[in-house]
Amino acid sequence: MVVATSIACNDQRKQECDRFLVAMEPLEKGTPSVDLVDSVARQVEALHLQDATLAIYAKNYQATLVVLSSTLKLKAGPSAPDGTDGVVQQNLKVARTDAEDAQRYCAP
Repeated sequence: MVVATSIACNDQRKQECDRFLVAMEPLEKGTPSVDLVDSVARQVEALHLQDATLAIYAKNYQATLVVLSSTLKLKAGPSAPDGTDGVVQQNLKVARTDAEDAQRYCAP
């Protein structure tokens, strides 16, 4: 009975991992638009992950996306403050590191 439950949990975790990793893919390269960041954030929010560790990864990723989206909006404005590009790049780095961490967690 324990083996069957473990297999079912592993299958559910794998499915959740696959959905989460696919949602993160659009931000892997380049500098995304605000619309793309917001779209990824909505996709991740809609996942409703059951795996506790994966849910924490998603929550942290969501927080990074909120900052990234806000900074990109600020950058697009008429007078972006100095250092805005650096904040965008730093948050992209954090988001990509979050994606790498999730990939490691999801690896078989």
